[in-house]
Amino acid sequence: MQSTAARRLEEYEYSREYRGVRKEEPPKLQVREGKRPQEGISPLRLLLCCVLLVALISLAIYNNIVMVELGDQLSDAKAKLEELQSEAVVLQSKMEQQTSVHNVETYASQTLGMGRVDKYQLTYINMGGEGAIYRTDKAPDKAPAQVFLRGFDSLLEYMRLN
Repeated sequence: MQSTAARRLEEYEYSREYRGVRKEEPPKLQVREGKRPQEGISPLRLLLCCVLLVALISLAIYNNIVMVELGDQLSDAKAKLEELQSEAVVLQSKMEQQTSVHNVETYASQTLGMGRVDKYQLTYINMGGEGAIYRTDKAPDKAPAQVFLRGFDSLLEYMRLN
């Protein structure tokens, strides 16, 4: 006994052919022999690799030369810095020696003909209070009341300016 599904399948195939639909045929494959890959390295690739290798080696050598030159410049600069620092110490000590109180006093008295100031040669000016200047013949008083008054005058002057 045949099943109805088989008949329907046959009818379907028949109806496809009847309607003009062709069955798809598998493509025909043809094998052609092409170029075989070369077994060696091409001369152009070999030349390019050699050029690249020479360029990299040259770059590495140049880099080392530059580093050595910079290292020499750095060591020269450090030596110059140490020399200048030691010279600065020497000059600083000479300056301190020449500007000591004893040396200045000796130079002023012997070379310039200067001497110590006497009390009668001093003039004190009191600049405190209302913008007036007073000339006195005596030194400012160091009494606490005078110090307080000068401080108070300074405070008032500060408040006027602001």
